[in-house]
Amino acid sequence: MAIVQPKSLIYRKAVAHIFIIAFLCLIMFPLLMIVAISFRQGNFSVGDIIPKASTSTLDHWRLALGFDVVKLNKVSGATVNVINTDDGKVRFYVTSEEDPSFHNLVTEPFALADVQNLKDDNTLAVEGYADTSDAEGVTYADESATKEICKNVAKKLVMSLGEGSDAVKYVIDQNDKAGTTYGVYKESIIPPPFPVLLWLWNSIKVAFITAFLIICLSTTSAYAFARMKFAGKTVLLNGMLIFQMFPAVLALVAIYALFDKIGDYIPWLGLNTHGGLILSYMGGIALHIWTIKGYFETIDSSLEEAAAIDGATPWQAFRLILLPLSVPILAVVFILAFIGTITEVPVASVLLLDMNELTLAVGSQQYLYPQNYLWGDFAAAAVLSGLPITIVFLLAQRWLVGGLTAGGVKG
Repeated sequence: MAIVQPKSLIYRKAVAHIFIIAFLCLIMFPLLMIVAISFRQGNFSVGDIIPKASTSTLDHWRLALGFDVVKLNKVSGATVNVINTDDGKVRFYVTSEEDPSFHNLVTEPFALADVQNLKDDNTLAVEGYADTSDAEGVTYADESATKEICKNVAKKLVMSLGEGSDAVKYVIDQNDKAGTTYGVYKESIIPPPFPVLLWLWNSIKVAFITAFLIICLSTTSAYAFARMKFAGKTVLLNGMLIFQMFPAVLALVAIYALFDKIGDYIPWLGLNTHGGLILSYMGGIALHIWTIKGYFETIDSSLEEAAAIDGATPWQAFRLILLPLSVPILAVVFILAFIGTITEVPVASVLLLDMNELTLAVGSQQYLYPQNYLWGDFAAAAVLSGLPITIVFLLAQRWLVGGLTAGGVKG
């Protein structure tokens, strides 16, 4: 029997689906823009949302992953001319109108040639690229042979630098005769400006250790507040909650002075150390104690009482009974601590000084110089910074939904 739904319900479903789609588009659009910027040529923040295949590049990703990028820049006023000679060889004459010393910038297509000394007329002779003297039945005076040589030279240039590359500009004479002119390009190697992978590793290391320590301390503290009775428990809980309301930015000067002094006695916990940064992040444990405490209070204490009757100590009851039942909330706390740490900027920017000690969230700001914003490189680094968070979410998603809703209602 068919179930007839009222029109109002159909409209509600339609509105709900439209809202969800619009919300997803609102979330995905900034990410799509960042990804698009990372594939654009140059370092521009404006352009096509979906870059064209002919204009897209992987240079920003190569730099972010620590690889050098080879750029070909056209030498202004310089040309390569393919001409005839009487000795059975094709010669390239490289001439420059502006820079007589550019012959040191001859690139890969001419690497096999024998570069002679620069002549007085700023003409550089490059010999030996194509030799027809040994070809059977071919003489240099043969126009068809010259035509074929010119075509081979053009083909070699294109194959060496990549077919379709904007860096390769060659013009073949309409009659396919000698005299074909090519542009001259210099090769420049661009090293990675910053150690992005090292910053990423620093971020993952600090975030993982911080989240693990927060789990260890917050679970034991929450167990004490949820199960034990002692004087001042309510005051401590409310005090932690009140102090947690004030952002760490308000205490940056005090945090800097504190860790500067700690470093005099314990160097690995002082300024410019990951140990000091991890210790500073442990100050945000109060919120996680409240979260886990609320979850513990939803678990019937009779389970621990039964374990105690069987001879279990409070630690054994906590470790063998309570913790296995609390995996969902522990996963949520780990994710929240991990994300909060890996994306944190103010405290890390104050405590970390050396370039090799920075986290990715802090180091990425180095791309945004006042005089030159490297938007493409910055976008590639930003996408890389989201990978650890995505992986943690994927690994913990089976416990995430239950953990987020648990502990909200007591009993």
